[in-house]
Amino acid sequence: MDARLSDEQQLLAETAGRLAAAVGTANVHELPPGAGTAATHWEAVVDAGLVGLGTAPGAVYETTTVVEAALVVAAFGRALATVPLLGQGVLAPALAPAVLDARRVTVALDPTLRRLARVGEPGLAVDALGATGALVLDDEGRPVVVELADDVRTAADLTRRVVALDPAARRHVAGEPLDAAARTRFDALALVAATADLVGVAEAALDAAVAYVADRRQFGVAVGTFQAVQHLAADAKVRLEGARSSLYHGAWAVDVLAPDDALEAARQAKAYGAAAGRDVVETATQLLGGIAITWEELMHLRVRRALFDRALFGDEHHQYEAIAASRLGVMGV
Repeated sequence: MDARLSDEQQLLAETAGRLAAAVGTANVHELPPGAGTAATHWEAVVDAGLVGLGTAPGAVYETTTVVEAALVVAAFGRALATVPLLGQGVLAPALAPAVLDARRVTVALDPTLRRLARVGEPGLAVDALGATGALVLDDEGRPVVVELADDVRTAADLTRRVVALDPAARRHVAGEPLDAAARTRFDALALVAATADLVGVAEAALDAAVAYVADRRQFGVAVGTFQAVQHLAADAKVRLEGARSSLYHGAWAVDVLAPDDALEAARQAKAYGAAAGRDVVETATQLLGGIAITWEELMHLRVRRALFDRALFGDEHHQYEAIAASRLGVMGV
């Protein structure tokens, strides 16, 4: 099997990277973005055909794969883009394809952020910037849109909007019940998408830190020439590339493997990516030194987003427990 990206995939990643840079976070004073700016950025993503990419029937690039969707999500993570691509551009269209042409909706998770919320229970709509509703599941497994109010909650990630669900809010069914295979595939896709954003954030954090130590001088030489600094950066790079490889395998698995096998691959990708992403952004923070904790430096935004991504659909501990339970169950132990 040729695991390299095709020319078309590389072109898509580059195109997404340019768009993400254009709509990304330039400084902390742009957060949260104004309503006009946020709407313009979303329209740019829609016009580029990146909503429902590889996940929803009727999307502009319907023939694309989850691997390509992961490349695009990672590009927006690198740019710290506030555009709600993860929730509204990937997850919601995958869960309820009919919402693509109807309205802007995102997905709502339970308070632990580990699973989709259910009708009538507390939930948090994530990536809710500009959304008028959030998808939850009813008792029959049907996607249901819950109207969103303005109960915005403070989240660790300052680049995303999180809104608490109102139990009394209006709601309506948005699709047929998902069977077990469809639910499993969605869970795998969600894990891959969250991992893709995390890998993008970690990559940008490490790139920024390496560029800084290459220029920062101490004792008359660049800090980046110190062996201890080089070892920290090299170890972080190894962790990052391991997370990227796991991400690509998980995305490929969602495209081609049976749902249960795809979910296990996606859990492995999220488990490794969650731990590696946390380690990489922490190392990048150390390499930046004191400026990393200033308000104007973007590193704290990267740390916040990485930690939020780590929690989405379960961190590494949750994933390893799920993998163990699946393996032991199969073995009959």
